[in-house]
Amino acid sequence: MNSAHGDSRALRNTSNKRVFVTGGTGFLGYRVVRALLEQGADVTVLIKPGSEDKLGVLRGRVQYVEGDAWNPASLRGRSRGHAAVVHLVGGVKPDLVRGLTFRHLNYVSARNVAQMAVSDGVPHIILLSASVPPIGAPGGYLESKRDAEQYIQGTGLNWTIVRAPALFTPGEKRNPIFRIISLLARIPLLGLLFAAHRPMPVDTAARGIASLALSADSAYNHVIHPRQLRRLGRAQERLQTPPSEMYAGDDSALASDDEPPFGWQPD
Repeated sequence: MNSAHGDSRALRNTSNKRVFVTGGTGFLGYRVVRALLEQGADVTVLIKPGSEDKLGVLRGRVQYVEGDAWNPASLRGRSRGHAAVVHLVGGVKPDLVRGLTFRHLNYVSARNVAQMAVSDGVPHIILLSASVPPIGAPGGYLESKRDAEQYIQGTGLNWTIVRAPALFTPGEKRNPIFRIISLLARIPLLGLLFAAHRPMPVDTAARGIASLALSADSAYNHVIHPRQLRRLGRAQERLQTPPSEMYAGDDSALASDDEPPFGWQPD
């Protein structure tokens, strides 16, 4: 698929769209929900039972339902009536003592949410995957993401797989390795080798994912790579009100960067 055509399609009419988000209180998820609201979506967030306080200032702006991505029974009927499901739950910190392998964190949750979408008649699922393994993550992380991708592709749903790079908050302290990669990625030709590794501002990624969820045309299945995601996010940044203006005083309510980057982990 032509990437330029795909990028423009994701920026088309976004009215009358109901979007269901898992992991909407996490580092990235919170910002995806904000970006969806900016773009005129009607958003429902899946939260863990008793954790509605984590919605912060988004409470009252979104609907929420309780459920657990690792408990299929708790997901039944939750996404009914929505145009798309955005699945952001997962983790980069396995806990083998508790049985929380990468497969459990990233594959099982995606499988359960995809089954929910199929049962509820949701036509489109957006899966957050990864372009490369996070620095310092044990082996098996990327494999679990690729397994989740393969499962999603076999569900019969229309799907969009977002292979995101490492994400960061501009202005905050960053890993020196990420700074070096960002510099190398700006060098012509050499930058192509580092495109998948180049860190991306989290708000840019969030706006790109929101734009994909609100695409008027979900008849195409496609994998979105970092450069496409960056273009989509930047295009929306030029169109939307800056978060600092739309959500004055909101930053203190954002999900902690110490949380799992893609959502919650199972209890």
